[in-house]
Amino acid sequence: MTEGLTHYRCDGPVDGTPIVLIHGATVPCWEFDGIVPLLTMTGFRTLRFDLYGHGRSDRPHGAYSLDRFTRQTIELVEALGVLRPVVMLGHSLGAAIAAAVTAANPQRIEQLVLVAPMLDFNSTSAWSQVFRVPLLGDLLMRFVGLPALIRRRRRRYARIGAPHLTPLFIEQVSHAGFGRALLSMIRTNTLGDQSAGYSALRNWGRELLVITGANDAVIPAAHIARIRALLAEHDHREIPGAEHNLLLTHPQAVVDELRGKRLKAHQA
Repeated sequence: MTEGLTHYRCDGPVDGTPIVLIHGATVPCWEFDGIVPLLTMTGFRTLRFDLYGHGRSDRPHGAYSLDRFTRQTIELVEALGVLRPVVMLGHSLGAAIAAAVTAANPQRIEQLVLVAPMLDFNSTSAWSQVFRVPLLGDLLMRFVGLPALIRRRRRRYARIGAPHLTPLFIEQVSHAGFGRALLSMIRTNTLGDQSAGYSALRNWGRELLVITGANDAVIPAAHIARIRALLAEHDHREIPGAEHNLLLTHPQAVVDELRGKRLKAHQA
């Protein structure tokens, strides 16, 4: 990889349909631990990895822009010699990255799956503007932002009956460079308006599936509606009772929607 080492893992049958899984802004690729076994049983060959600045991947200096994450994804797929078209599944920020990868390599993507896609996180967070201030934003991220993020995830994981995830999340946040990467994502608008990226897919013409949680409090319903208006023809599935972390709480429902969409496409 041109900018650093990327931690990745492949699972499932070697001859299975390749599916690339792209995580969100704060949780590395272990967020897919629950869904990967279900995907491999369905016949997929999964590729999950940590974006730069996350998990066990490197934390290179420079801007943590959408372009950097897009290049990282494309370089990894190419380095692994994946020749056949892939399914691209992104969650939250990962959905915006997956859309950008698809727009850059439309013939290499067989199907795009956007799970709880992010549109413009910065516009929904009052702290984003403060974090943009040099030095002050750095201090606030270290002493206020990251501790608050840990407390919020501790409560969320306890609520869904997964307290074992809290130490994993603390490990992620405690890695040197994670706070710097998160600040950069805010300041370079990686967590800002991604309307142009979704609208670039308007003429894509292949299978496109949007999966959302009915109770998602992170991505406003108006943002999902905006994304859907920007996209080409697509299917939308809303999972009852699911929140933003639906990959952790409703992995089977997500796989069922993905499998149902593929069955219909193959029967057409």
